[in-house]
Amino acid sequence: MANPTNNVAIQNAWLVSDIENVARQWSSALNIGPFYLAEYTSDMFETLEYRGTPGKLQMKTAIAYAGNVQIELVEPVGVYPCAYYDTIPEGTTGFHHLCYWSDDIDADLAHYQKQGFEIANFGKMAGGPRFAYVDASATLGCMIELLERATGIEKLFNSWKEKAEDWKAGNSSIIKL
Repeated sequence: MANPTNNVAIQNAWLVSDIENVARQWSSALNIGPFYLAEYTSDMFETLEYRGTPGKLQMKTAIAYAGNVQIELVEPVGVYPCAYYDTIPEGTTGFHHLCYWSDDIDADLAHYQKQGFEIANFGKMAGGPRFAYVDASATLGCMIELLERATGIEKLFNSWKEKAEDWKAGNSSIIKL
């Protein structure tokens, strides 16, 4: 199998400091929605590393679709060493990462490490898939997120994409999960 195991980006992600306000702005300006808002606390991760040592990650996310492109807004909760603040200063907005499904995350991580990219964050969701943020910022200007392909998450994303096709301006732009 060639690496990376998947070369089609499924998501473009931005760091923001006021996720609900920014989601409403994106929805209004681009006529996209709804944004699905979730909060991830540290107990939702089975494991989490930051650059090879135990790490922390807490954030709010808002996901919407613009056609086939998944837009993710991320608001970190708290200030601590993590992939988010490695490239975007706390309290500012900026493009952070492209996300790809991974069909073999260990092989994909080895592929990127052979190119000299460091693994900024690596973790496993409680009862769910593994993920990693690969620091390609010096070369590509952003992080690469690898998300272990999981049928349940893929179905959820596809359902959100289908619902976005029928979404109309004036409907609720945020759905809290």
